[in-house]
Amino acid sequence: MATNNQFQNLIREGIVSSTDPSTCTVRVTFPDKDDLVSAPLPVLTRGSKNNKDYWMPDVGESVVCIFLPNNTNGNNDGFCIGTHYNSVDKPPVNSQDKRHIKFSDGTTIEYDRSTSTLKINCVGDVIINGSTVNIN
Repeated sequence: MATNNQFQNLIREGIVSSTDPSTCTVRVTFPDKDDLVSAPLPVLTRGSKNNKDYWMPDVGESVVCIFLPNNTNGNNDGFCIGTHYNSVDKPPVNSQDKRHIKFSDGTTIEYDRSTSTLKINCVGDVIINGSTVNIN
C-alpha cells in the first residue's frame, strides 16, 4: 500500500537543467527536494510511431513530471509531461479559437479557427517541397 510520502512524490514541478535531443529526454532539478536532479526523463509527445510530433523544452523552463508509483530506483521511472505558463512566462495569445506557436527567433505560426486564417511570420527563409504546390 502506498504511503502519503509516495503519493507526494508522484507528481513534481521542476526546472529543466539539461536536455538530450537525440533521445528526447531531459534532466529536471526539483528545488523543493534540495535541488535533486532527476535521471534522464522521456518527454511526452503527441505521436511517436507513424505520426510523429517532436519538441523539447528549453533549459530553465518550468515543467511538470510524473513518476510511477512502483518506482524502485528513486527518481528514474518517470516522464516529463509538459510545460506550463506562469506569472513570468505568459501565453503569447488569449483566445480559445487560436493555435499559436512562437519560436525564440521571433517566427510565429498561428491558426484562427474563428476566421479560418493561417498566419505564418518567418524571420528566415520559407521552404516548401512537394510534387505539386497550388496557391489560390
